[in-house]
Amino acid sequence: MSLASFDKCVNDALKANRISKGVADQILSSNNPNEAITEILGNMSRARRETAIQTVRFSQALDDARSHPKGMYHGLMSLMSKDVKGVSKYYNVEYLGKYYEGKYHSKFADVLSRFKTKMFGLTQDEAGLNKLVRAIYGEAVDDPEIERFAKEWLELSDEMRADFNARGGSISKNERWFMPQKHDAAAIEKLGREAWKSKIKPMLDRQFMLDDNGKALSDAQYEDLLDYTYETITSGGLNKVKETPSVTGLGKKLSRRGSDRRILYFKDAKSWIAYQNEYGRGDVFTTLTDHISTMANDVALMERLGTNPEATYQGLKAVADRDERLTGPQKAMSDALYNVVSGKINGGELTGLSDFMQTTRNLLTASTLGKAFLSAISDVGFQAITARFNNIPAYKVLNRQLSLMNPANEADRVFATKIGLISEAVNRASSANRFGDVYGTGMSTKVAEFVMRASLLEPWTDMGRKAFGMEFSSALAENFGKSIDQLDPIMQNRFEAYGIEASDWDTFRKQKPIKQKGVAFANMLEDGGQKFHRMVLSETDYAVPSPDARVKAITTGGMGRATIGGQGIRSIMNLKSFPITIALTHIQRAAFQTSGGQFIEYVGLLTASTTVLGAISLQAKDIAAGREPRPMDNLDFLGAAIAQGGGLGIFGDFLFSDQNRFGGGPVSTAFGPTGELVDKTVQLTLGNIQEAIKGEETNVLGESVKYVERYTPDIWQAHLFKNSFFDQIEMLADPDAQAKYNRMIRKRQREYNQEYWWKPGETPLEAVQ
Repeated sequence: MSLASFDKCVNDALKANRISKGVADQILSSNNPNEAITEILGNMSRARRETAIQTVRFSQALDDARSHPKGMYHGLMSLMSKDVKGVSKYYNVEYLGKYYEGKYHSKFADVLSRFKTKMFGLTQDEAGLNKLVRAIYGEAVDDPEIERFAKEWLELSDEMRADFNARGGSISKNERWFMPQKHDAAAIEKLGREAWKSKIKPMLDRQFMLDDNGKALSDAQYEDLLDYTYETITSGGLNKVKETPSVTGLGKKLSRRGSDRRILYFKDAKSWIAYQNEYGRGDVFTTLTDHISTMANDVALMERLGTNPEATYQGLKAVADRDERLTGPQKAMSDALYNVVSGKINGGELTGLSDFMQTTRNLLTASTLGKAFLSAISDVGFQAITARFNNIPAYKVLNRQLSLMNPANEADRVFATKIGLISEAVNRASSANRFGDVYGTGMSTKVAEFVMRASLLEPWTDMGRKAFGMEFSSALAENFGKSIDQLDPIMQNRFEAYGIEASDWDTFRKQKPIKQKGVAFANMLEDGGQKFHRMVLSETDYAVPSPDARVKAITTGGMGRATIGGQGIRSIMNLKSFPITIALTHIQRAAFQTSGGQFIEYVGLLTASTTVLGAISLQAKDIAAGREPRPMDNLDFLGAAIAQGGGLGIFGDFLFSDQNRFGGGPVSTAFGPTGELVDKTVQLTLGNIQEAIKGEETNVLGESVKYVERYTPDIWQAHLFKNSFFDQIEMLADPDAQAKYNRMIRKRQREYNQEYWWKPGETPLEAVQ
């Protein structure tokens, strides 16, 4: 058909109201009207599908939120994260995302085991990872295992794409898409748009860079696509929500987000590796694991909130506001929680500020949490009370934890991943996030990771979580022969709390238990396993308290990482996650016990166990600091033990002693380690300048030594050696250093009736004499 004929047909259709003016203009302005019509039809078909899915998901979400016994607001919050009141029986975005992440990890477990960082995070098989990239791109490598890993990755990528599309997504299958990219926004912005385009163009395989309808991009579209990609990278994605037009064929909904991520196709492994090394962010391993986490969360987000989660959330919040007249704090908290589960908290434009502040917090974490393992001894108490709550022998959990910490038992750790327990240790310094905020892939993150692993906090935390999950899985397998009404009352109660009915149990227990070293385990990834997976992971967060999305909503305020407000609140709330986690788990669970007797029993067990373990932790930290164990027959010690164990949370940090559970003072407790850093920096610089102007005596050298000592990362096993090293330097720099040490010793004797077995200022040889 000629262009003139097309014009007549289009104008006739427009006059008859069979098409809209927008559609008519798009066809008439196109150089190829046939392709324009095909594209419009494809988009209309997808739009109708998305609308249908969105309508169903909104209806389901609304019904679930309204079913919450405590009202619509709590129902909305429980759609996004764990219900702190323990009465919602439906899935939430956060734990559904963990289910999919566990599912994907299980199929990638051997790869995760081989390529995770070794030697406390200091080494990684980079040569093997580069071989993996080459194998993924179809090149021959001399390692059969890596060839198998490449096949597993490609199969997993396709499965994740299929899961995403099944819930309303729109990622076209392209045989030439192999791996995601993580871009270094700061490096790319510094390079500049045109220079970046010139660098990347020779690396790309343009013939496979298609629009959503599978058509090759024109020259103009190709240039627009690279401009769009540059803006997306350097703005942190904000260009997608501003009034700037997107590239033709690329959508804005979450259902189309996957297509945005797959618009750059590198022509071979060499090109991908070269780009990653120069302009990528993180290593190959982190790129793959982060992609798994992102896809898992996106799948869960669409499964619960539809193809346009933002619209669903805002609609549900409007209904809750209409029905219950939400307060300002309620709206702010729900917005913050949505921003966490949707990933919006990682956005923002100030990437330079974000990277600087995050590097600072990572290093502060490394210099503050070196003795956190000694505080985490109280985990045993939380494990015991949670195990008792679920009728699981507590001693089995501890035995399993210690066994999993054995470096020789890697096969057991891999097995745990294969039955659905997320391999959390693949994320750098993941255990530090129980207490603070560690993020990124740079050197500062590696330093924090080294401290967390070498101090034993990382293996203690990760293996504690795996151990509880495995013992819960084993308890389920042991009961496969029983119908739901034959189970013990405690397990029936837990099933009811998580919405598990007889039909769910009957489906799940049809599986054949998996044996590992003679012990039977249930695979939570088998048919009907989702509810059981949610139950196990939710209870694991009680056994080894770890911040969930609600805690992160509080500690981030729901603000973007690369924003001034986001960085401010993260700095103030750094190291406050743990007490908030206790408040939203065990204290909430105690408050919602169904009878006064159960409340008293739960609080009594919680307080007693954490206080005893807090006392052990206090004594261990004193010994690690060179002090003899302090007398325990006084109320001051009892109060300090309660605070140390976690029972009083952050309030205990204010009430007892001049130091919080991680060794920081009042400024650190109130404003976080970043506030303390600013305070000490001002004292060292402006303070000494003011003293010099007034003609007062200054002590720049001595204070500088203490400043460097405070912010030098260390671990509890080597803490005394570090202290001794800096003490010797300080005595050379400060004539009054020894007198100061003597005052410290006398103060400890006076206030705690406590002596030193390694006195301040002593060398290792003097300490052992």
